[in-house]
Amino acid sequence: MVKKRINLHKIFFTEVDVTFWYEPTDVSIATKLFEIGSQWENTLHFISPNKNELLAISRFLGIPVPDNKLIITLEDINEMANHLAKYIPVIISTLGPEGVLITREAEKIDPFYDKKGVLVKNGAINSHLYRPLCHVSKIPNKTFSASGCGDCFAAGMIYGIHNNLNEENCVSLALKAAALSLRSHEPVPSTLASLNETNFKLSTYA
Repeated sequence: MVKKRINLHKIFFTEVDVTFWYEPTDVSIATKLFEIGSQWENTLHFISPNKNELLAISRFLGIPVPDNKLIITLEDINEMANHLAKYIPVIISTLGPEGVLITREAEKIDPFYDKKGVLVKNGAINSHLYRPLCHVSKIPNKTFSASGCGDCFAAGMIYGIHNNLNEENCVSLALKAAALSLRSHEPVPSTLASLNETNFKLSTYA
């Protein structure tokens, strides 16, 4: 099954002229995409690994990783993400209760694409940490469901990117979508429809 999936990836990357967001989903298969060869290099624009997936991918690509450490620090993640951003333009490291780290060659106020649909790159690689909107441990007597939280975050980011929001507002929208999912018993809550231009500040590319 894995071999068949890799062959499908090869066909997709070589025959379809689109760009990609890759969400590894599990550390055991995080590197499979990169095992097909170099086909991903010009089409993979976004990747959203967690700490362990980032570590596995970095190790596979020959990026320096922390050795024999039980705890991967934010500094470790930042360093790996900065190296990985030389291969993949936008690294979205999901850090659980620590938030999200965005690493790319642009600033918070920049959108991800310009008016012509070209990926925005302004020079030096920067990392920006965004804290979560709420901490589950600080809200007593409340039931939470993490199912669908990551998907809602990704959907919020992608919606923001396609609507030319800047990085800061894309992440704000994504975190709000994730928070709504976390508070809901449904993986994709109906309250997502409430996230629109009226309840978060927009800053589009002009």
